[in-house]
Amino acid sequence: RDTVNQYLDVLLRLSLIVKLGAWTSGESGREIKNAKYHFVDTGMATALRHLTTRSFGIDGHPAALGGLAESFVFAEIIRSAAHQENDFRFHHWRDQRGREIDILAESAFNIVAMEVKASSAARRADLKHLDWFATRGPGRTRTLTSILFYFGERKLSFGNRRYALPVSCLWGAF
Repeated sequence: RDTVNQYLDVLLRLSLIVKLGAWTSGESGREIKNAKYHFVDTGMATALRHLTTRSFGIDGHPAALGGLAESFVFAEIIRSAAHQENDFRFHHWRDQRGREIDILAESAFNIVAMEVKASSAARRADLKHLDWFATRGPGRTRTLTSILFYFGERKLSFGNRRYALPVSCLWGAF
């Protein structure tokens, strides 16, 4: 474990990875408090995993694209955060029942909960963890906006501050 922590420390100092700490509400002991690590350069992560264009095809492993998509979106968000008026702190959230939120951007007054889906389609059902977090989970006492990023082209509203946005919105005009 010490060796792994030393390697992680080196990668963090070189800015090759970013540590995304766990958000905890303090409501229960059922939240998982382990940090997540994201490669800042998803091209490097792809090369280190020996992934090729075939890895992302129909016969490819869906988890390969999912993890890289999440890292890519997180890297784009932290790049743009420096240009925002709000001072956001970034976390992820997970509980022992398997519910998780990929990225939480928390400011003094509100939370933006974000999920990343490696798909070209977004459905209402894709927001199930976001919905639970906002209505019955630890986000219910805060002003919360939920965003599902996906690889489609349409901006969708599911009502009550819940949206599905194309990943391309991260570097284009909303």
